[in-house]
Amino acid sequence: MTKHDKTHSRILNEAWSLFTESGFNDTSTRQISTASGIAVGTLFNHFSDKVAILEACLDMRFKDVLERAKETDIHRPPRLKLNHYAQYFYQFYCLHHRFYKVLFSQRLFSQTFQQQHMDLMHSLVFADQPQFNKVKAAILLDCYFMTLLYGLGADTPNTKLMLRTLSQKVSIF
Repeated sequence: MTKHDKTHSRILNEAWSLFTESGFNDTSTRQISTASGIAVGTLFNHFSDKVAILEACLDMRFKDVLERAKETDIHRPPRLKLNHYAQYFYQFYCLHHRFYKVLFSQRLFSQTFQQQHMDLMHSLVFADQPQFNKVKAAILLDCYFMTLLYGLGADTPNTKLMLRTLSQKVSIF
């Protein structure tokens, strides 16, 4: 591991610790750099802003959830695959809802951000479907994402309610 990678990792670990202890809004980049033992300028060499740090922290943790979901995926029909991944992802999003509310409020209208999430879900749900209906696929993914956004908008997001809502939506397919 290079010095750059070690510093990057240390920033993410310290930032996550501060975010979970104090909250995103009450954690400054100066606090993160101090806890990481680096200058503020070095912090900004690794990340463009505090939201980018939060995004990287969540992505790092999300990768573990993604791997567990892939390991247990035995489904073939897209609607069952979608529900399978939603169980894992919605639970993770609800667990970290206060951070995702911040992240989505900052990045939701970024086409790059949207496309990354759409591409991920598309690859998981339709990868083994060489002949899929593109309109149906888009509608299924819209159901997934709109349920996610609506669910995270609640004061206390509820994974079971979100999954039930998604299941009802996709049952028409």
